[in-house]
Amino acid sequence: MYNAKIKEFIRTYVKAINESNAAVFAGAGLSQPAGYVNWKELMREIAEDLDLNIDIESDLIALAQYHVNEFEGRGKINQILVEEFTKDAKVTDNHQILAQLPIKTYWTTNYDKLIETNLEANSKKVDAKIVSENLSHTMPNTDAIVYKMHGDISLSHEAVLTKDDYEGYDFKRKLFSTALQGDLVSKTFLFIGFSFDDPNLSYILSRIRILLGENSRNHYCFMKKVERNDYLTEDEFRYAEIKQELKIKDLKRYRINVLLVDQYEEITEILQHIENIVKRRNVFISGSATDFGEWGETRSFEFSTNLSKAVIKNKNNIVSGFGLGIGSCIIAGALKSFMKVKRRK
Repeated sequence: MYNAKIKEFIRTYVKAINESNAAVFAGAGLSQPAGYVNWKELMREIAEDLDLNIDIESDLIALAQYHVNEFEGRGKINQILVEEFTKDAKVTDNHQILAQLPIKTYWTTNYDKLIETNLEANSKKVDAKIVSENLSHTMPNTDAIVYKMHGDISLSHEAVLTKDDYEGYDFKRKLFSTALQGDLVSKTFLFIGFSFDDPNLSYILSRIRILLGENSRNHYCFMKKVERNDYLTEDEFRYAEIKQELKIKDLKRYRINVLLVDQYEEITEILQHIENIVKRRNVFISGSATDFGEWGETRSFEFSTNLSKAVIKNKNNIVSGFGLGIGSCIIAGALKSFMKVKRRK
C-alpha cells in the first residue's frame, strides 16, 4: 500500500506517539483547506499599495517591511491579519485527526487558532504559548501545548511578519528558540503544511540547524510530487523536478526526511492509518457477574486478572466499564503489571 519510506515513517511516528515523544510542526498549508489564505495572498493588497506585483515577488518578509517603511507603521498589516484570520473556517480532516491523536506538543507559524479549537473540540485542555511570558508558567493538567512561534491573531501587532520582527526575534522571542531546541532534540517532528517555497521556512530551517548542532534526530515532512499537468512545457516540468529533488536532498542536512505523495489526499489517508494503529492499542474490557456458573468465582477472578495483566504486558491500554465482580479484577491485574515493570526499573 505504501512505499518503504512511508512505512518506516509510520512505524517510527507511531512509536513516538506511544512513547509521548511525537510533535507536530504546522505550516500555512495545513490551514488553507479550512479557507484561510496563504502568505502570498495575504500580502497581495500590501504589494498593490507599493505598486508591486505579488505574483513575481518572492521575499514577502521584505515586502511587509517595505510597507511599514513607506506608510510609517504596520497598522494596515495588522488590520489585514485580523480580517483574514477571524473569518469563519471549516474543520478539516487533518486537523481533526491530529487533534484526536495523543500528541502533546504542537508548534506552528500560523496565526489562526485552528489547532487549539480542534483540540478543545476533542475535550482536550490546551496551553497556548503566544508570547515569551507564557513560557515562564505551566498550566496544570493540560493535554497539549501549542507553541505559536510567530504569534497569534489575538495579538496581531506582535505577529512575526516583517524584517524588523525577524531581526529582533532572538531578543523578543528567544525563549521560543530555547524551547524549540529542547523539543527538536528529544521529540520526533512531523512537518505538515509546508510547501518549502514559503519564505518563512528558510528562517525556520536555519534556526533548526543552528539549534540542533550535533544532537540530530530524524524528522519527517510531507511534500507533493511535481506533476507534468501542472506545467505548460516539458522544460518547465523538468526544471521543477530537478529543483524538488535538490530541495529533498537539502532537507536531509536538517535530518528532515521528505515523504512524497502524489495527491494531498494521501496525507489524510496516512494520518488516518496512524490514528487507526494508535487506537488499536486501546482494549475495551467490560463485564459484570454475580453468578459465576461452572467456572466459579475464584477461577473467573483469576482469568479477569490475568487477562488485564497480559493486555498491559503487550503494551496496550485498557478501557474498562468497571462492572460488578469483574471490573475490580481488571484494574487489579493492570496495577500488578505496572508494579512489576516499575520494580524492574
